[in-house]
Order: sequence, then structure tokens, then C-alpha cells
Amino acid sequence: MNKLISIEAAVSRVKDGMTLMIGGFLGNGTPSRLVDALASSGVKNLTLICNDAAFPDRGVGRLIVNRQVKKLYASHIGTNPLAGEQMNAGELEVEFCPQGTLAERVRAGGSGLGGVLTPTGLGTIVARGKEIVAVGGKEYLLETPLRADVALVRASVADASGNLVYRGTSENFNPLMAMAADTVIAEAGEFVATGSIDPGRVRTPGTLVDALVAGEPSRCRWTAAVRARMSAHDAHYGGSLVDGAKMLQLFGDVATELLIQHDGDEGLFAGYDKVEFLAPVRAGDYIEARGEITRVGKSSRGMTFEARKVIEARPDISASAADVLAEPVVVCRASGTCVVTKECQRKS
Repeated sequence: MNKLISIEAAVSRVKDGMTLMIGGFLGNGTPSRLVDALASSGVKNLTLICNDAAFPDRGVGRLIVNRQVKKLYASHIGTNPLAGEQMNAGELEVEFCPQGTLAERVRAGGSGLGGVLTPTGLGTIVARGKEIVAVGGKEYLLETPLRADVALVRASVADASGNLVYRGTSENFNPLMAMAADTVIAEAGEFVATGSIDPGRVRTPGTLVDALVAGEPSRCRWTAAVRARMSAHDAHYGGSLVDGAKMLQLFGDVATELLIQHDGDEGLFAGYDKVEFLAPVRAGDYIEARGEITRVGKSSRGMTFEARKVIEARPDISASAADVLAEPVVVCRASGTCVVTKECQRKS
């Protein structure tokens, strides 16, 4: 099921008084588009669980500046002076938690554990009012699990079913928080077709994700791919050479999938700006065609395409021999424009 929704629909799921988890570290790896929309929504009295208070003009700091947060669980707030001012004035309740312990409390909440035992914080203000448990002659603080009504997370790559891949700073708290909330909304910078992500790369399965939104338009990538075997029916010339038009047919299928992802409509292929045939294709070869939306106008969608040979037939060995290529061979590149009329655009 395609879980992509508008930013307005996503933010409407956060209500006054809810407990909210937001991933990231000092704004890096934070679902910035969701946070910015939340800052403009007017929702208030939130309990916020995050690594830090970010900056006054960036990340979760905007929610604190707007006085939308009544309680904050964080490892530090020093980069946001307004958080300190509100705390000292009694306007913002802050529960400080060492960063590793904070991560473990979220993990415990997502895993259904009763708490975490840690020596970190013993003999400090962190231990005030907390239970101390002795294990093997050593003392530990019992840190209770953390859960939220809604988690807003940032992924690097998502498919339409909500399977998420994280890279770099998007690893910061996001995978843990996606396990520890009743509702999970993920903002992603790149969208691909369901089934095209290697299962081994998925850190958050789609079963945990309730909704998806696109990241910043300038950063968000929309990609799709198809793979097809060239048959004897596709061969048009001597030596079992395949007609170049077959590559354009594959690009057309990729373009259609991209438009369905982006607009919920098949749209129309207006034409190619450039086509380059770079290597021969023969019957028995496997071709992987990929495409990406590179420009979005009111109704036009600029796209680039690349077709690569990933398996090569080996008739020199036998009629059925073939090799998986260690390095795929680029056989065709192209760019073009597709159109989806305004009345057919069903997604934001």
C-alpha cells in the first residue's frame, strides 16, 4: 500500500498534549520539513523526546522557541539559549538524560522492556529520585522506558510500503524512535518502488511506518527501475542485435512508474531531449533501466534515464550460456519531459 501523504495530513495527526519523538542530532538527520510544518501548525503542550534542543532557527528548536513544548527529554540544550531561559523561568520542564542512556530508554520502550540498568549517572543529579538496583555486587540506576504517541523520523530512502534505509546522520535516533511510538511518520529524501530495496539494507520495516512524506523538494529524489531480459523477438538486426527502441520502451515504463509515485497518475511522455546509444545489446542480455525525476514544474516533470547491461549472453560458449557482469555496462542514456495535468495530480 502506498503510504505517501501530504505534509498537511501528516502534521494533522499530532494533537495538543501528545508525547512526540523526533530523530536527529543538532538538526542533522531531523525530519526538517515535518518539524517546520509542525512549528506553523499551532499545536501545543507537547512532551518532546529528542537528543537535544537543536538551535533557535533549526530543527526541534523552532518548537521550543514557539513555546509549543511543555516538557523536554534530552541529553543537552546548550545550543539553544531559549531552551535554557524557559527552563530557568519554569516555563519548560527539562529531564536531562545521558545520551547513551536516552537511546537505551527509547530502545527499551520499543522492545517492550521494563527498563535499563546503567551505572552512568550514579552519584549525580541524574540519579535523583531514581531506583538503584544492585547486581553482582555493583549498583546501577534503573532507567524507565520511553514511548511516544507519534514519532517523526527522517530516512534516506523509502519505498511506497514504508521500508526505510538510513545513511550517515539519518541514523541518529531515527531507527530507535520508529520502534517506540504508536504512530510513525517518516520523511524521506529518496523514494523507490516497493521491492527494489535490498532487504538487508532495511533498518525500519514498513509494518512500523504509518505514513510517508517527501523531504525538501530540492533534496528529495524520486527514482524507479525495471529489469528485463532481451528475447529473440526483440532482436531486429544481424548478430541478434536488439533495436535501440527497446531501451526507450523500458524508459517509458520507468517514467510511468515515477509519475505514479510522484503524482498518482500515469501522465504523458512529452518527448526526449537527448538520447545516446553507447553499447550494443543482444538477445539474452539482461537490461536494468533506471530513471529519476530531476525537475518538477506545475505540470511538467523532467527526467533522466540510464540503461545498463547486468547480464550478458555468451553464445560463443553455448546457446544458453550467460555471465553476470562484475561491472554493468551502460548501453543507453536519455533525458526527457513528462506531463501530468493539474487536474490529474493526486499527491502533494
